[in-house]
Amino acid sequence: MHNSVPEWVQQIVEKSINFAPPCGHYLFPRGFLEVIDTIGGERAPGLIHSCFAAAPDRKREAMDYCLCMDAWLAGASPESPARELTALGQRKADWHAVCRDLWEVLGERSELKELLVERTLHQVRNCIKAGIWEGDIACRCMRDQYTGDYVESGGPGEYSNRDLTVPDFAESASPRVQRITSRIAELSGDPHLWAWDWWICAPKAFRYLEKRLWSIGAGHPAKSSKEVAGFLQCEDTYPDQDQAAAWWRSFCEALDCWWQGRPTAGAVADDAYRRLGKDTPMKRWLVRLFLRKIRRLEQNDEEFTRLVNPPPHAKRGSRPVP
Repeated sequence: MHNSVPEWVQQIVEKSINFAPPCGHYLFPRGFLEVIDTIGGERAPGLIHSCFAAAPDRKREAMDYCLCMDAWLAGASPESPARELTALGQRKADWHAVCRDLWEVLGERSELKELLVERTLHQVRNCIKAGIWEGDIACRCMRDQYTGDYVESGGPGEYSNRDLTVPDFAESASPRVQRITSRIAELSGDPHLWAWDWWICAPKAFRYLEKRLWSIGAGHPAKSSKEVAGFLQCEDTYPDQDQAAAWWRSFCEALDCWWQGRPTAGAVADDAYRRLGKDTPMKRWLVRLFLRKIRRLEQNDEEFTRLVNPPPHAKRGSRPVP
């Protein structure tokens, strides 16, 4: 960017607008509001809660599901983890029903199923360990778990996490993971059939876990989400998609009106105008740039598209959208 552009503007473009959550984030719309906060405040951004950012309570939610998988691997009855989670779990779900249904979904044990659940458990634990937040730069959770060799990533320009270097853990370097994936390929005859990527920050992270576990039990990946009932009771962990879609329409309209100096009404618009403050030529340019970026996001045909334009058959979340 040209040197005549103020430093704070360059920082907002590089570390705020460029890091608007491409999947929407499980705390939608927090990340998008943080972007306009930086524009309105004419300041360099701090941590934009986007990719790889997960709060401690989100990590504890994931750890509850890890306990379920670990208990199944150990050969315990479903009542055993259910009692513990009822007493100590992060969420007040019907854990007896969750565990009973999970055991039923997984069905009869086999070597392949055990390896697939173990691999899934390892991936979830790695995401818990590597997720960042204020005061938790991948250093608090799962410290007793070796999930892969320690590496460093991030820093200026790669993540919107100030100028911190972010610890990461290379799963592929783990000899245990290598043995598991190799044996899975031998047993299934297809090294790519059971490939699975998972991110704790995704809005429907636990819905994807639900589909993964259903697929393991069924012996084949689900063809569509309609096949998979909500046996993990995870609806409260992801945004209400109908509310998200309504909020998104109002937010985009508000930004479009604000940079053009046109009035608009409604709670979302009032909040956006308050955050953006008095208009200036530089702010208007930044808002136009941001609006162009997020309009592309809604067409990315990935999780973000399904969040703000959910298909009729999609299983809705129940977490309220402010």
